[in-house]
Amino acid sequence: MLDKTYAAILQAVESIPVIDTHEHLHHGVEDTNWGQDVLAEYLTHYLSSDLVSAGLHPNDLAKAVDPGLPLSERWELVEPYWEASRYTGYGRALDIAVKDIYGIDGINRETIEELGQAFRQEDRLEHFRYVLKELCNIEVSLLDIGSDNYIVDPELFRCAWRPEDYIMPFIDADGDALARVEADYGSDIRSLDDWMAAFIKELGARRSQGIVALKIGLAYERPLRFEQVSYDTAKDSLASVLAAWRRGDVQPGSVFPREVQDFMMHYVLSVSNEQQLVIQVHTGLLEGNGNILSNSDPALLNDLFLKYPQVTFDLFHIGYPYQGVTAALAKMFPNVFIDMCWSHIVSPSAAVHALADFLDAVPYNKICGFGGDYAFVDGVYGHLYLARRHISQALAAKVQAGIFSIDTAIDIAQHLLYKNPRRIFRLEG
Repeated sequence: MLDKTYAAILQAVESIPVIDTHEHLHHGVEDTNWGQDVLAEYLTHYLSSDLVSAGLHPNDLAKAVDPGLPLSERWELVEPYWEASRYTGYGRALDIAVKDIYGIDGINRETIEELGQAFRQEDRLEHFRYVLKELCNIEVSLLDIGSDNYIVDPELFRCAWRPEDYIMPFIDADGDALARVEADYGSDIRSLDDWMAAFIKELGARRSQGIVALKIGLAYERPLRFEQVSYDTAKDSLASVLAAWRRGDVQPGSVFPREVQDFMMHYVLSVSNEQQLVIQVHTGLLEGNGNILSNSDPALLNDLFLKYPQVTFDLFHIGYPYQGVTAALAKMFPNVFIDMCWSHIVSPSAAVHALADFLDAVPYNKICGFGGDYAFVDGVYGHLYLARRHISQALAAKVQAGIFSIDTAIDIAQHLLYKNPRRIFRLEG
């Protein structure tokens, strides 16, 4: 009965258009040379982390992604760790993509040369659009543009901008983020007021370009708890930093003191409060090998949810492995929403169980069901393939338990994949 119910729901889910809440696909849009080597692309991120976790030495990883070396030689380095990793979500997504996109039966010793040849022969920009539109049926994706100025195809993307250069800019004697902001938006940064004014100028410019959200990924560098700091404290602290910077007396990789970071985060949110901007926040697992996981616990954001009740907070990656905390926060706060981007490949079973829990605990209009979170387009296909099945599996179990009907399950799936992100990010019209 469950199989029949699941099949009926999946058939409907596969026809639902998707609004993809998070991608890093700008490389494929701008660089026509991108995508000429299958290992260099497929090991850009995610799978490479699993390979290293399985024992691949970072030096061998660097060789594996070097297109100047023979593909077969590089595969020899990767193969033992690929075999140990191919059943993780990262590995499964790529095996699925290779089979469905190129008609090749997965990634292995027998197929790697054929895959490499097929990969090189594709018109990559045309391939890019074909995968997103024809194979995935993605109406639009939210593209994380960082602090850059990418020109994107509006038929494919809306943009999320990272204001982190104003919160935790990396600075050194050559300027880095400070110099960029000063040159583009600040004229002469000599005080906290100048810095705040520069942020307003850049935010206005970004909004005129059509951004629909701000993205905060600072958990990679620091805890997500941001204390209340007085204007005077932040002003004095930043004045010292600016004076040292102008003297060239800062160490490479320096950042603003914590009190300035905290003050500016609150300032960014206060402005977002006024302008009704959605704030996407990286919570949970940190990509790569080695970091401080507890920095990304979504519970650290609790004070911000209380202080800024009009700001819409979109919590990325279900907060894995803190998905129960994410559910509790979304249940408690009208302004907190759950985003399942990345989660379906981080742990397929966790994604299914988490969605089942979310549907028990949280109104379903607060859940966004998919964001590919890939830097290369083939991964998006594999991820969405899994996501559609995970969503169908969780919904079928609810139908089997007598909680709602198949028709209701399909309606909920439409909300998760399309209606909710369309409403939350104000993409109507």
